[in-house]
Amino acid sequence: MRNTGLKIILLSLICLSLVFSVNCSKIQKLKIIQVKKTEIPVVNFRVMVFSGSADDPKGKEGLAYFASSMLKKGTQSYSREQLEELLDFLSARIDVSVDKQVIVVSGTTLKENLDKFYPLFSEVLLRPSFPQKEIEKQKKEQEDGVNMLLQDDGELVKECLQDYIYKDHPYGHPVVGSSSSIKSFTKQDVQDFYNTHFVKDNLVIGLAGDIDENLVEKVRKDFSTLKEGKVVHPEGTVQPLKGRKLLLVEKEGRGQTQFCFGHPVSFTRKDEKMFFPLYVANTYFGKHRESFGVLFQTVRTAHGLSYGAYSYMEYFRQAGWSNLTSPNIPRREQYFSIWTYPKSINGKFTMKLVLKDLTDLVEAGVPKEELERYKNFEINHFPFEIQTPQRRLGLLLDEEFYGNYGFVDNFEKNVKGVSSDQVNSDLKKYIFPGDIAIVAIVSNADDFKKELFSDQTVIEYPSGVDGASLKEGDDKVKAFDLKIKPEDVSVVKVSELFK
Repeated sequence: MRNTGLKIILLSLICLSLVFSVNCSKIQKLKIIQVKKTEIPVVNFRVMVFSGSADDPKGKEGLAYFASSMLKKGTQSYSREQLEELLDFLSARIDVSVDKQVIVVSGTTLKENLDKFYPLFSEVLLRPSFPQKEIEKQKKEQEDGVNMLLQDDGELVKECLQDYIYKDHPYGHPVVGSSSSIKSFTKQDVQDFYNTHFVKDNLVIGLAGDIDENLVEKVRKDFSTLKEGKVVHPEGTVQPLKGRKLLLVEKEGRGQTQFCFGHPVSFTRKDEKMFFPLYVANTYFGKHRESFGVLFQTVRTAHGLSYGAYSYMEYFRQAGWSNLTSPNIPRREQYFSIWTYPKSINGKFTMKLVLKDLTDLVEAGVPKEELERYKNFEINHFPFEIQTPQRRLGLLLDEEFYGNYGFVDNFEKNVKGVSSDQVNSDLKKYIFPGDIAIVAIVSNADDFKKELFSDQTVIEYPSGVDGASLKEGDDKVKAFDLKIKPEDVSVVKVSELFK
């Protein structure tokens, strides 16, 4: 009896400790991640729903974006205008973002205004009303979003690459959908999407800043009113590329040729043994908005072909105007990519230069004597990625998606542990210069193909570049075999996209 009683007491203590741990999902289905920093009187909310545009029903592409945007357009207690006015008065904000596999609703307020702000934030998520008049307005706003995507060549080329490599996969359409699908949305579509995906088992809540247990328990109590439900997400198979494939997006009047090169990869952040060596390799090759990368040095510094040339080992979205990564865009399928945008006359040469640089990287690897430098850069840079409570919270929520708990806390250790042998072996295993898709936005596809299959490769050096000093290396670039045949090239007019 005494042993039985002792076991009961010990079990009770264990369960009690789990209730107050961030890893308490098995005890309480509603999980709340906290990052406390009471020195600054600001409170940040972040709710991540584990659904996104990959969950759009067939023929209703863009519905996840549409339904999520409608959250702010009216609730059971407030109209859209009332919400906007109250938030403006508080100098607070509520934002909604949508990606392939997550929806994030975030909010920020001063601590002194928390009692007024939180009822608005919780109302938006728990009691949206989806007014019919706002549905019609949102259709127009979202169609404008499609048109903006078509106008922005930098975003368009990246979207076209994703659509190409994820053809017939749930990722294979823009998050905002298409003009025809948007027109088909109804209030019932929105309500059904909300009822299916905004359930307790399909989300995690994050709180950061000047927070206390009273707020945590208030949030837990209120969001526990969400219904339970298991979400079945659509699955798809990503087909590997065979050979080099070129998609030309024809758009008149282009002075630049926007290029995006890429292929699917078989790892994500969850696969840390592969991720960190390749992450460091990418820093060496083409870190976003950094001038030391191989690509930047060859494309921009040496040749002056483009203002930038960067590479990415996973989907990337820039945080504002910084060189930081936006958190909360996690995906279960990732891809490697390169982005640059030379003058059109130098398009063919730039294609060859980029692919030769990538081929050299895979074949020769990262020089052993250079590796420590780039590892140290990432170790010194990462604190800026978590410099604020909300940024740290964002990365902790990404850990919830991937299940790679400790990614933030162990980042420095994992980077330090990367070896030259790992980097160079993994480059050969996972990066394929010969099996890659290339998307180019060009003024005239026929002219581009004629130049592509001609025997000559032209380069027009900008003012200040000494072409004579580059001749030996550039002759090797010109001689590089693209190994692209006419049947490997497809063409689409920009007017035909996202209809």
